[in-house]
Amino acid sequence: MAANPLRRLANLLPGLLGAVLFGFAAGAVWMVPSMMFGRALPALALPVGWGIGFVVRRWLRFDGATGALLAVAATLLASVYVCCLVAAATIAGMMGVGFAQAIADAGAAMLLSLARLAQGPGDIALYVAGALLAALVAWPLGRRR
Repeated sequence: MAANPLRRLANLLPGLLGAVLFGFAAGAVWMVPSMMFGRALPALALPVGWGIGFVVRRWLRFDGATGALLAVAATLLASVYVCCLVAAATIAGMMGVGFAQAIADAGAAMLLSLARLAQGPGDIALYVAGALLAALVAWPLGRRR
C-alpha cells in the first residue's frame, strides 16, 4: 500500500530539521580544531561527512536517495557554517573585538562573502568529497541473507 503523500511529508520535515541541526552541530565541532590551529581545516570535511552520513543512516533512519541527499545537504551546510565561523574569528582577531561581536557586526551576508573569497579550488574539492562520502555512508547497502 502506497504511503499518503501528506504522511511522507510529515515524516520528512522532522528528518530535514534533524539533518540541519546535525549540520550546524558538526560545523560547530569542526570549528574547535580550526580555532586551535588558527586556520580553516578543509580536510576535516571527510570525517565530518562520514559522521553525518552515519547519523542520517542510523539515527534519522532515511534510506536511499532521500537519506543521501539529506546527508549531502547537512555536510555542505556544516562546511559553509565553519567557513563563516572562521571568517568571523579572523575578523575578531584583526579588529580586537569578541567573537560574538564580530558575528553581530559583520552579519550573515558579509561572513558568507568572506568565506567564499577564502576558499580555493582544493578546499572546495575537499568539501565536495566530504559530501560525497556522506552520501555513500547514508546510502543503504545490500543486506546479507
